[in-house]
Amino acid sequence: MFLRRCGFAAFWLVLGLFALNHPGNAAHAVRAILGGLALLADALSRFVTAF
Repeated sequence: MFLRRCGFAAFWLVLGLFALNHPGNAAHAVRAILGGLALLADALSRFVTAF
């Protein structure tokens, strides 16, 4: 449990530092991730409506 909490904290710390040091790259990465999730949601909705 302790290692999971440390890993969780380290993940957010690294992500926050990346966003602070490279705001342009972080914005592009977030946009790409959200775009991928939107495509996945669209594909899932088309699959569900097909059946």
